Amino acid sequence: MSLLTKLRKPRLFGLSIFDLVSAIIGLVLVFQVARRYFFPDLRPMNFCIAGTLLAIPVGIAFHILFGVNTTLNYN
Repeated sequence: MSLLTKLRKPRLFGLSIFDLVSAIIGLVLVFQVARRYFFPDLRPMNFCIAGTLLAIPVGIAFHILFGVNTTLNYN
């Protein structure tokens, strides 16, 4: 069993905790860069909230894009 498979084993409500946390971290980082260069007047917490809310839809889109079947994208 590979390291990635082991990391993706723990689940919460059918979602891999590792996938969810990595998606949230990635989106928050992207939003922080966007805030710094394009939206300097907005508060950072707005982008953190947006990154958290978009984590699952963006994760589903990437799973579909790369052809990874999950419970969320093939039902």
